Amino acid sequence: VNELAAEMGDKADILINTAEYVRPGSAMQRHGVTLARDEMETNYFGLMRLIQAFGPGMKGRGADGDNSACAWVNLLSVYALSNWPVYGTTSASQSAALSLTQGLRADFAGSGVKVINVLFGPLEESWRQPLPPPKVTPQRLADTVIHALQQGIENVTLGPVAEDVVRRYKEDPFVLERELTQLPMGSTAI
Repeated sequence: VNELAAEMGDKADILINTAEYVRPGSAMQRHGVTLARDEMETNYFGLMRLIQAFGPGMKGRGADGDNSACAWVNLLSVYALSNWPVYGTTSASQSAALSLTQGLRADFAGSGVKVINVLFGPLEESWRQPLPPPKVTPQRLADTVIHALQQGIENVTLGPVAEDVVRRYKEDPFVLERELTQLPMGSTAI
């Protein structure tokens, strides 16, 4: 990351953090902390390394008019808001990443660089194959990111599952938490 930032960090206009490490299981279902450490290493510490490597250059370029850096985009699971124990430690690492990006907004304040968080539901990809539809396709995710960049939208919810989770989170986060603890992997309730 540091080598890439040194090579092209002063040219980055838009950075899209797509790093994600997803494994099923809650803390009690796991033996040891290896997978959870790998999730935190990628989902949280990987994001932190990107921020430290690319953030200062983007902030410095934020007010450069036509050549300014304009956005930092984070792709995050909607379960960053409320833990789904089926992917419990992944959810925890996504929550840490969401909190870190909220702090990034303060770091970029006044620079003109927007921080965009896209909270998505299950993606159509290999690690989420056991989950039932509806799923978000990679193309729809890409189109949503482009739309958010064009419109300057800083918080985006993508897909029916994510929309339902966000709606229920806003209504009562504690009720959602209790409901998610009862939701098995193959459920279509959310």
